[in-house]
Amino acid sequence: MKSFRTNSGQELLSILKQIDISVPLRTEGRTTEHCERWSICRFLASFTDSALLSFPLRLIHRDKPDFLLELNERKVGIEITEVVPENDAAIDAYREHKEIDGPFFLKRHLPGDAKLRGADLRREATSDDPGNGWCGDSAEREWTSAMKSFVQQKIAKSQKQDFELFERNWLLMYDNWPLPALDQAVAAKLLFESLAPKEYVPFENIFIECSSQYWVFSHNGYCSRSINDLWASN
Repeated sequence: MKSFRTNSGQELLSILKQIDISVPLRTEGRTTEHCERWSICRFLASFTDSALLSFPLRLIHRDKPDFLLELNERKVGIEITEVVPENDAAIDAYREHKEIDGPFFLKRHLPGDAKLRGADLRREATSDDPGNGWCGDSAEREWTSAMKSFVQQKIAKSQKQDFELFERNWLLMYDNWPLPALDQAVAAKLLFESLAPKEYVPFENIFIECSSQYWVFSHNGYCSRSINDLWASN
């Protein structure tokens, strides 16, 4: 993704709308850059008129962290991650590659599950076993566990010598964890309550893009913000 500079929110939205943020299927050439472009563009479009952004603004695509956002005299490092079970991604790719049509029941995944390989992967990808269902607030608690696990992974990554920290650092997460009928408000509350202040460091803010909104977390509190989908009519 090319770097760009803009002097106003209106100009930023105009630039963003011209960017192709489509993401191919896993078996059709999807790359990390596709996912990063999707996440950063939708994030900027949704927070253009918020107090988080100021102008002139310059966006630079890089590595460790994935983006550098220059806002006036401030520099913000942005690290991006997709929150998806490794096994769920492997199952999807197998079904796409073998052209196996559903519908399928949701597979239950937990952080740290053993990696599916060979016959085990084939069996899970073709199984119509509904498995164990979710009850009570188990979906919300599993979501919390998954999000927290990925936050912790990125905090560990940020502590490595080749990761550059800036004056401010944000973590941008795309929620692709398969769960049924998730109550996002309940899940967000559980996640906020589970994160101690030290678990945000070095990230000042953690943004989670869900189906229709962002959830924004800091050690001071949390809130939601609607997604501005500039590309919906493209």
